[in-house]
Amino acid sequence: MTPKQTILSLLLCLLVQACSLIKADVPLDKVAGRQIFQNPDSAIAAVTGIYEGISSTSNFFSAGASVYGGLYADELVYTGLTVPITEFSNSTLNSGNTTLETIFWRNTYYFIYRTNACIEGLAASESLDAGLRNQLTGEAKFFRAFLYFYLMQFFGEVPLVTSTDQLIIETMPRIPLAVIKESIFTDLRDAKALLKENYPTSDRARANKWSAAALLARMYLYEQNWPMALQEATQIISSGTYRLVGPDSVFLLTSKEAILQIQPVIQRYNTMDGFLFIPSAGIRPSFAITTSLMSAFEPGDLRQTNWVASQNNNGITYNYPFKYRKRLDASADFKVTEYTNLLRLAEIYLIRAECNTVQGLLPAAIRDIDIIRRRAGLPLIGETQPNMNATDLMALIRHERRIEFFAESGHRWMDLKRAGNADGLMQSLKPGWKSTGLLWPIPANQIVLNPSLVQNPGYR
Repeated sequence: MTPKQTILSLLLCLLVQACSLIKADVPLDKVAGRQIFQNPDSAIAAVTGIYEGISSTSNFFSAGASVYGGLYADELVYTGLTVPITEFSNSTLNSGNTTLETIFWRNTYYFIYRTNACIEGLAASESLDAGLRNQLTGEAKFFRAFLYFYLMQFFGEVPLVTSTDQLIIETMPRIPLAVIKESIFTDLRDAKALLKENYPTSDRARANKWSAAALLARMYLYEQNWPMALQEATQIISSGTYRLVGPDSVFLLTSKEAILQIQPVIQRYNTMDGFLFIPSAGIRPSFAITTSLMSAFEPGDLRQTNWVASQNNNGITYNYPFKYRKRLDASADFKVTEYTNLLRLAEIYLIRAECNTVQGLLPAAIRDIDIIRRRAGLPLIGETQPNMNATDLMALIRHERRIEFFAESGHRWMDLKRAGNADGLMQSLKPGWKSTGLLWPIPANQIVLNPSLVQNPGYR
């Protein structure tokens, strides 16, 4: 066993996967925890272990939000018969859904527990170099914010766990959204201040200052704080660190568009998106693109050419997401060529365009939209419709977001919700839809374990 494997084994013993949010199988050993964060190598392993765990575990980072968010919205349809997945496709979730509990609740709180342990251990460390401690603390705070961002989007109010103290968290109730949002903002501002512009590794698979700024820009956008979202987006664009690349290169590990990626760690796999979306030869894809999404592409859009593939099965042609090109590679010369994208520059341009549109700065908004459309090989708005009004421009931004981020990180579902369009669209598309479906149910097993948890309206 290598030194790194030994450290990670110890961490797994200390940070054992909780059977629920509220009760870990064993308490964190405070003495051993402090020892881990006294040594630079083991401290780094503790934090990078979070990345490795996220890459190797079923969770919303590793294609969870892309697949199930796409199914729950209007992007994807499930072609199989597995009931928990069918409930996502029909948007008829119930509180006993095992996929919901495992991927979106239990594993998320497991990683929150790990980030909390790292933040506490780093704060108590007396021997680490200040620069290293700042970097690692910034990464842990960034991920804690990211985890809560998605919990909030899917479940609404959730328990806000920021420590490893079991006495505190065993019966923790759901917390008002305003408190959760402020915690996210605080973590992201701290992370941005602690992290450097340079990545700590040669790739972009660990958070830097601009990773925190990108998630801050998204948070400000969702909160309709247009000036602050604009400020964060402009800082990222003006940094000169990133540039758009061709549609065929966006999701490669070498992509200059990537702000934050997740490095694959499972042998013979590149990304879970590729594995889940790309079917084996002759087999229908499990997750097919809906007719409505296919019809939304403009003629000649290079994103359709490069990011959509098709496969015939029993005389039926299925379209499926092909942003990631690798499924499973058992060849002797296997090489990792793709990383999972968590944050990328295209989102930042569209965030800035939306902010400028709302604030009446329409020529600036059109310039940013046209940067995206030029990469897609589409006619430029500045040339064809330079006097487009704000209402039409906002509709165009929503269209561009739908096409640019389809089957990617749950963007479509979150965009529908924040625009106030989700309920009406789902009513027209899905017979079993109820308005209470805008929030997902708290898993029933978690309510049994923690009676302080109250179920969302509309679920038993």
